[in-house]
Amino acid sequence: MKKIVWTSILSLLLAISLTSQIALANESDRVIVELLDKDNELIIESVHMDELEELPDAKVLQPDYIREIAVQAGTWQAKSWGPARIGAGKLIELTQDIEGIVIVAVIDTGVDLEHPLLRDRLVVGYDVLDKGTAPTDEHFHGTHMAGIIADSTPANVKIMPIRAVDKEGRGYDYHIAEGIRYAVDNGADVINMSFVGEEYSTYLAEAITYALQHDVVVVVASGNESTDTAPLYPAGEEKVIVVGAVDRNNRIADFSNTGASIDIVAPGVDILSSVPGGSFKSYSGTSTATPFVSGIAAMLKLEDPTRTVQEIDRLLKKYSVDQGPAGWDPQFGEGTLNFTSYDEQVIQQVSAPLPKTSSDMQSFPSHDNVPLNKSWKVTFDRALTEGDKVDIRIIRSGRDVPIVTETIANEIIVTPIRKLFPHMNYQLLLFVENGGQYEMKFRTGE
Repeated sequence: MKKIVWTSILSLLLAISLTSQIALANESDRVIVELLDKDNELIIESVHMDELEELPDAKVLQPDYIREIAVQAGTWQAKSWGPARIGAGKLIELTQDIEGIVIVAVIDTGVDLEHPLLRDRLVVGYDVLDKGTAPTDEHFHGTHMAGIIADSTPANVKIMPIRAVDKEGRGYDYHIAEGIRYAVDNGADVINMSFVGEEYSTYLAEAITYALQHDVVVVVASGNESTDTAPLYPAGEEKVIVVGAVDRNNRIADFSNTGASIDIVAPGVDILSSVPGGSFKSYSGTSTATPFVSGIAAMLKLEDPTRTVQEIDRLLKKYSVDQGPAGWDPQFGEGTLNFTSYDEQVIQQVSAPLPKTSSDMQSFPSHDNVPLNKSWKVTFDRALTEGDKVDIRIIRSGRDVPIVTETIANEIIVTPIRKLFPHMNYQLLLFVENGGQYEMKFRTGE
């Protein structure tokens, strides 16, 4: 009898806890649920609390928490001071003539698609809220963030506008997560998220993990509440790059959140950038600091598309000027972003040495306009065994492109781990021990 009583009490406590969480966390009026669709397939949806009574079979996964933009009014500036402070000019010089592109997805309120600063810098985006490809900014925030990226990067860094935050500057986790997955699936290399909210979200965390697993850099704002990032999300997520804000004097902004998750800081006070209607205005916030970091990350990827999330994270921290106490600290992280002293020759990734080539290396016919997701099939005249030693490499600009190979009978299938870079020259090299050496040159298309 006692066991039944305690079980009942425990169940009641759990019910009360869940009810309180749904009602109070971020004051959200929606929940994320798992349910069966009309085809009896299991799907995940966001529904209003009032709709739950009509969905008796729906399994509540979590509240659909609300995130809010992290910006405040700034003092008018005649010109932007941020790009020079972070040393953007050095990386622009190194990357502006590279033929390929890198894409930064700005998950925000959308952008002014016709703004003079932005209209030639955009790739096709997505409106998560209205399910369309014209994510027009009805607020101003997304246009301002996109402008900071455009102002501090060369023209071959493109912006993918994704509208997942409404005209009030509020976005549900369900929509933000959809925006993240769209960005990853449509070629984004970097994701900029200049918003913050309370409560850890499993659903949003899974989308962020999806991005990181696909080697997409995720950069987020620390928030503007002068508080600790620990209870905030995604600002409290240590797997992403969390950015705080400094002023012209490299002092931590009085609004900038601090904590164990802070990685670096960037200019975030009185930042001039684009706003809807073809205009420009100054705003402050960790929101405005975040796209400076996203822009630098994009140029590092543009310079060397083989760089991983971890390598870019390491470089961002390496080229930050230490502020405050020596070493990392919870205000400045590793320091203020500054690539003025960047030397690509020093940090350039070194490929493993190639086997010694012979003068009788045979050439396969070259290929043009190769798809970015191309796999190559190398066919031999007999089935391969464990004793056969074959080295296959794909090379760009003297460096290895990460690949995976699969051997099936007399064939080896060669697949790059990530999509190839558009409009770039590559070599496929084949070395067979006690056999021939072969080379094939190819160039990618769109």
